[in-house]
Amino acid sequence: MRRACVSILNVLFAATVCMSSVVIGGQEPSAPVNSNGATALAKKYLGTIEKTVSFPSTEGGNKDVISVGQSRNPPRGWRIVVVSDKDEPQLVWDSFALHDEYLDVTGLNSINVEADGHSGYIVTWRGCVPHQCSDGRIGFALYSGKSNRVYRAHVSTQDDNSYRVAYYPKSGIPDEYREKLDEMMCTDNGISRPSALPLKCSSR
Repeated sequence: MRRACVSILNVLFAATVCMSSVVIGGQEPSAPVNSNGATALAKKYLGTIEKTVSFPSTEGGNKDVISVGQSRNPPRGWRIVVVSDKDEPQLVWDSFALHDEYLDVTGLNSINVEADGHSGYIVTWRGCVPHQCSDGRIGFALYSGKSNRVYRAHVSTQDDNSYRVAYYPKSGIPDEYREKLDEMMCTDNGISRPSALPLKCSSR
């Protein structure tokens, strides 16, 4: 009986370890996040940290640590902070700088981090104007670690139930990122008629 209990505990422990390993965008992060300095800097902006992953910095020799959590000041809403893990960690990017009402994030599952090529990464997220998250005013954004830039798209439902889409910047979005934003819009559950979007959506 005791041996059976020990075996069950071992199985449960192994399952817990497997479930707790972070896999982002189908690939594991480049290395475990264990920098106290990067975490300490992120905590200046985040009241809670719910997810942390790292990828190689484009500068080489360092890591970019991406932390996601609830904002500390102002004390509301989800926030994404990217810190370069150097001898003296430096803030690379903070989503709060956008001040975009279309990107009020409603939950952790709306934010994703994934590999972008061999050494890059992208952060994507979906938000909306409060109480207009379904066929209302919805925002999509992509932060590129390679370019250190953000690319956004707004979807606004019109009075005739058609959709208007606006991209920011209005021009110069790399094709791969424009396609990613389009894919996010076409597959979003808050857009009930993706075929009515003014862009090409494959059948869902």
